[in-house]
Amino acid sequence: MKKLALLFEMSENERKGFLVLSILIGLIGITPFIYSFYVRHTADDLVLISSIVEEEQKKFASTSDSPEIHASYTELFPFDPNNLPVEKWKMLGFTERQVQVIKNYESKGGRFRTKADVAKMYVVSDEDFKRIAPYITLPETVPIPQRKVASSSKEKTKLSIKKIVIDLSLADTTVLQGISGIGPVLASRIVKFRDALGGFHRIDQIKEVYGISEEQFVKMESSLVLGDSLIKKWKVNQLPMERLAQHPYISRKEATHIVRYREQHGAFASLADLKKMHALNDDFLRKIAPYLDFN
Repeated sequence: MKKLALLFEMSENERKGFLVLSILIGLIGITPFIYSFYVRHTADDLVLISSIVEEEQKKFASTSDSPEIHASYTELFPFDPNNLPVEKWKMLGFTERQVQVIKNYESKGGRFRTKADVAKMYVVSDEDFKRIAPYITLPETVPIPQRKVASSSKEKTKLSIKKIVIDLSLADTTVLQGISGIGPVLASRIVKFRDALGGFHRIDQIKEVYGISEEQFVKMESSLVLGDSLIKKWKVNQLPMERLAQHPYISRKEATHIVRYREQHGAFASLADLKKMHALNDDFLRKIAPYLDFN
């Protein structure tokens, strides 16, 4: 009664505060009961879900078409996988799907030549292959056929190839085409280049002809010789710039330098006079030397 009397003596705000405090105390008191109820039901739900999943897995396992399950009920036997009947494949522990893939491979012309060919089929797992490999009546590898030894007479015929020798100084386009790898176009280029030079003084000059590679030159070199044909000389002290520039080794710029130097210093007595010109390098002088006449 004292507490009730004390409540009436409180102000309006104090009574409200007291009421809120009482409610909070009550909530704190019932929280453990609510938590216990929630945890118990959640655990029950998890147990129920777990049992359902386990049951479904058992059903799936019972209906699985895994080859290993079938294999446990079969007795293996020696076999050739080529054109093996469907029922035989099933007796070996393979499923409908696996057999169908194998038969599709055969229908498209596929054939098993070795045991390894069977292992290459994507539907044949490593476990499948290890299980059936000892019973496959195919070799591990394909034997390499032995080459037949040619008779001595045939071998001599192959080796007796007539060697062609051509004088590069005199050969025309028809003769040049007798060399393997040289056709009409290339033969014509060789003759035109030789005439423009004034003749070849070295066999390897033929490499400068457009279209002849280093590899091709190596193949034809043994078929080429240089006769005693004379080299056509170019009169370096008499020819005008336009004529000198027609030589394959002399550019128009080099011909201009030669003629201007000649006009300023007089005729060239020898190759040494040409070496005095800084515009002409050693490589140019080496190539052009056999074709110059200083008379």
